[in-house]
Amino acid sequence: MKKSGFISVAAFAVFLLLGATWASALDPIPQESGFSGFIRPGVGYLKYKSNMVASIQGFDLSKETNDSLYDSPDSETTALVTVPFTLAYTFASTRTQLFLGTDLTDLIRFDMSQQIGVKQGIGNLGILQAGFLFSGMPAKVWKDPYLTNQDRIDTKRNSTGARLTWDRIFGSGFQVQYTYRKVDIDSEKSGNSLVGTLITSSERQLLERDSDRSTVDIAYRFHFAKHHTLAPAFIYTHDDRDGKAMRNDAYDFQLTYAYFNRNNPFSFTGNAYIGQADYDKDNPIYDKKQEDDRYGIQGTVYYENPWGWSLLGSKPMNFFIGGAFAKTNANIDFYDQEALMGSVGVFFRW
Repeated sequence: MKKSGFISVAAFAVFLLLGATWASALDPIPQESGFSGFIRPGVGYLKYKSNMVASIQGFDLSKETNDSLYDSPDSETTALVTVPFTLAYTFASTRTQLFLGTDLTDLIRFDMSQQIGVKQGIGNLGILQAGFLFSGMPAKVWKDPYLTNQDRIDTKRNSTGARLTWDRIFGSGFQVQYTYRKVDIDSEKSGNSLVGTLITSSERQLLERDSDRSTVDIAYRFHFAKHHTLAPAFIYTHDDRDGKAMRNDAYDFQLTYAYFNRNNPFSFTGNAYIGQADYDKDNPIYDKKQEDDRYGIQGTVYYENPWGWSLLGSKPMNFFIGGAFAKTNANIDFYDQEALMGSVGVFFRW
């Protein structure tokens, strides 16, 4: 849960908390024509530290007023509500599926993006998927996160893009995915308050956050001991921001474990990652390049209700409970981030 930059820790924490859904594999295309999909409403608790992110879904994630450019952020606590869903229609004769909704990997960017696309079975070659990404409920960031001793004003962060996925390559557990996103800050004022005192007008441009972001995910799923899956993944992100001090390359290693047994009502996903991001140019405020080290861990337990409860003809619903911790240590304290999360909810699949 996809991924560097000013929302990286919250992004990874949400992804970890939601789980990787059987190691991020694409769902198989149904054998019969018709509608299918899922909905996964949940509520959660988030303790979060950031100097950059303002809010998501109307829930505040950092303080309006910041009194220092040189300290790590204070923590904020808030509730979260998530309702990821997908609605799909399958043409069984051609092994084609059209879909609309939330891809769990989109939630890692904390912008609640939606995806509309097509999935195509190609026989022994695997499954191909292509989709257009657009903002469903944008996150909000601070126009000028470096403004101190005054109330900061938030602004929307929008993203659009495309994603290509090739899964089950030649019948194996190998998956390759490429995602492109164009990220726009509605009113980008980073560093305006510091011009003339700490930085120049040209140096302010080094802090701009609008970007073209490319991400490549490479993963392989190993099935062992009948009901267990282990999936290592390597994730590379090139975040080509307008501000060269914000432009970075990130490298993350992720390991996912999943247990699933149709004869056992309990299932489990666990996820851990470690990575780093290296930035292109010296930050003009701090006179050095930013470097991030980050890590996180997650666990989610699902329980199939024994009473056969369902919703509008769905399969028996599952309850879930999960927790996650994610942290970024930056060599510039202002950019430190941390998230501690817990979540409960229900999962319906058709």
